[in-house]
Amino acid sequence: MTSAGLLVVDPVAHRLSTPLPLIERPGSPDGLVMGLREFWFNYDRFTRSFEVLLKSRYKVAGVARVDGTHPRTGRVLDAWLQFNRSVDWALVGFGGCGGCAPWAVKDAVELEDNGVPTVTLISVDLEGVARRTAESLGHPQLRIVTLPHYIDDMSDEEIGSLAASTFGQIIDALVRPIDG
Repeated sequence: MTSAGLLVVDPVAHRLSTPLPLIERPGSPDGLVMGLREFWFNYDRFTRSFEVLLKSRYKVAGVARVDGTHPRTGRVLDAWLQFNRSVDWALVGFGGCGGCAPWAVKDAVELEDNGVPTVTLISVDLEGVARRTAESLGHPQLRIVTLPHYIDDMSDEEIGSLAASTFGQIIDALVRPIDG
């Protein structure tokens, strides 16, 4: 006879996993197609500001955008798979809630596993959730940059300033050698 039961798993318990390597980092964004995985209210304002800065400082080959909606089926899945094949690196975000942060990390890990270097943008309040998710997926070294939690409450000018103030940190996270 078996008895039904409930297995309770500690969500903060440290699980040992074998770290997987990140894909080799590019030396510069010059000549590369940047991918923008977008999901969060008004996050597109940040990515547009970031794109303007990137294009003013580098010779970018192109920009591709994809919706980060889950679950992925049909056209949404087709667009995601095309995005995976067409970009040279990706800015993944925005992890601004308890569900969005893990999904952003999962998407970044999938891209990395497919040979696309990533930088993942996460709310400062959810950095721990994002890092724990990355660890559990075998990528404890995933490149994560934090943004203020309430970017959706920011004016266009504040978003532009935020993109400018984090630009160097994002580019560094992209190009910094894996050992660095």
